Amino acid sequence: MRIPILLLLAAALLMAACASGRIPAPRATEPEPRVTEPEAEAIEPELSSADESLANRAFEVIRDNCWGCHGEPGKKAYGETAPLDWILDYDKLIETKTVIPGNAGKSRLIYITGVMGKMPREFDEDGLPSIEGELSEQDLQSLIDWIKADAPRWAVVSD
Repeated sequence: MRIPILLLLAAALLMAACASGRIPAPRATEPEPRVTEPEAEAIEPELSSADESLANRAFEVIRDNCWGCHGEPGKKAYGETAPLDWILDYDKLIETKTVIPGNAGKSRLIYITGVMGKMPREFDEDGLPSIEGELSEQDLQSLIDWIKADAPRWAVVSD
């Protein structure tokens, strides 16, 4: 006797739901497709005059102290190809973590020149490199200041 009453009750509830005009919510919802805006072109931010000055000074320090041995690709330095032949390639400096914008302490450029004092090298009377060379305090500080300012891209490409 219970089963017919339960069936009758279920049928009544079903008819009431259909008569209300409501559409039941789907059981499982599929995620909505994501609408994305086209990516904006990367725009280089305009540099302040202070950032531009820091960037150009860093370029000059690197050009004047490093380019002689670490210049153009395949350049020979003392009979061997210098391992860094892209020293003035800003993107490569960042990519290789030679310069870590905002972090002079972890930038290889500062570690090698300032902490270890290995570069730039001076040359003896036979023209061979020694390990005696150092950047001047002013040049080293210029590089540190540039990196701490997030290493703004230099505009100078040649002199």
